Amino acid sequence: MPGIVLASHYGVSSTSDMAAYTQQSTGYTQIITDLHQGKLATFYFAKGSDFYLYRQFVTELRSAFRSRFGDNAEYVQRWGVDLKAAADVSSLIGGGSLFSSASLVVLHEIQDAGVTVKTNLAKLLEKLAPDTIVLAHYSVSDYRKAKWLTAVQDMAQVVALHSPETRALPGFVTNMASQYGLDLDESAIYRLIELSRGELAIIDNELEKLALFLNDPAQTIGRELVNQVAGAVENAQVGQFVEALSNRDRETAIHTLVEIHHQGKEGLPYLVAVLYNRLIQLMALRETPDARKAIGQGITSYYFLKDLQSVSGKYSMAELQKATRELAILDLQFRLGSLDMLAAFSSWVSKVV
Repeated sequence: MPGIVLASHYGVSSTSDMAAYTQQSTGYTQIITDLHQGKLATFYFAKGSDFYLYRQFVTELRSAFRSRFGDNAEYVQRWGVDLKAAADVSSLIGGGSLFSSASLVVLHEIQDAGVTVKTNLAKLLEKLAPDTIVLAHYSVSDYRKAKWLTAVQDMAQVVALHSPETRALPGFVTNMASQYGLDLDESAIYRLIELSRGELAIIDNELEKLALFLNDPAQTIGRELVNQVAGAVENAQVGQFVEALSNRDRETAIHTLVEIHHQGKEGLPYLVAVLYNRLIQLMALRETPDARKAIGQGITSYYFLKDLQSVSGKYSMAELQKATRELAILDLQFRLGSLDMLAAFSSWVSKVV
């Protein structure tokens, strides 16, 4: 295709695990390596429903883009649902503006775009300006065969968003931990894989918990510490508690709350952080349906986002705002040690549900 120069693949990963993952994911790890080395394609087509991998790729692409074109380069993002006609895309890819050195155009959830957009996408991208890079994301897992998809893939650097095989996970977990400044030994890595059953979003969640609760993030983390901190609140229990709140099931919520509290002292403070995030998302969705665009980029599961939209209709904005204010007060009192955490949290649940 004229004007398109694909980033070449050079070398292999330094570990056999990561090499295995590179082969399985059709070059995902190698594409990230290429970006670190400043090798940029003109057009990327990301396909798959793993939003953890997608979020990581967008972050790396933006970083490489800024490194090449400078801080005044333009970053533009649109969602498929907003792209009704081919002109909506052509106006975005005409090159950098008068005051920018280049443009990075990201088209999220391209499967939701209008028919004329999808059928003309390959033709539109044939005429990309030399200072323009485009990323399109097909975000659903039921990848279907269609002429427009074939045409787009034939001209793009394809980024496959597939979770790694079991044998490739250790190397991947090591890389994820390094992003939090964490040093894991082998026993900790395999314990995280056991706890998460290999789900990247859960691994990332557990690593965040470790980073939050460690007094000295520089220390080497072993299996025992993972059990003590990351495993203190099992994701299944957290999910069960949040689901109970969402369904206004007070009895189940309090019962699960007691179980979480019995896991250890780290449980309830972590749950506060989870609830803050959920309440903010729900308020955003109550305020405007367009909030799903921003929220979706931080969610691993497409179905979780759909469920979140459904839950947002079960609570009024006033109820959500009140719950958030009272949770903030509880959080402060928890930190000051002036309240019995379980009793106070149970009272909060009773008021909210």
